Amino acid sequence: MPDYSEFPTTPTAWQEQAWQDVAPLALEDPAPPPPQRRGVDLTALVPGLAFCILAIVLMAGAVVPFGLVAEGGLLWLLLIGAGVALLLSEVRKARRRRG
Repeated sequence: MPDYSEFPTTPTAWQEQAWQDVAPLALEDPAPPPPQRRGVDLTALVPGLAFCILAIVLMAGAVVPFGLVAEGGLLWLLLIGAGVALLLSEVRKARRRRG
């Protein structure tokens, strides 16, 4: 029931005792915890390095017993492109985590 009196009510002694232990509410939210550092995604990094190393070795003229790479220009582009794409994706992820 609303109080329409002209003057505010005065708390009684027992009300003052009951409200002494109540702490005021915090007006601001606590600061969020700092972000945790995560490691490098090895499932993308290892194949990326393997593609780049394989492409460089094969372009250098090393004899590798793979029948698929015998004078295959499209395969060269595929290997180099896939390796570079995987490595660039790792670099972008690392930059996003830092900043």
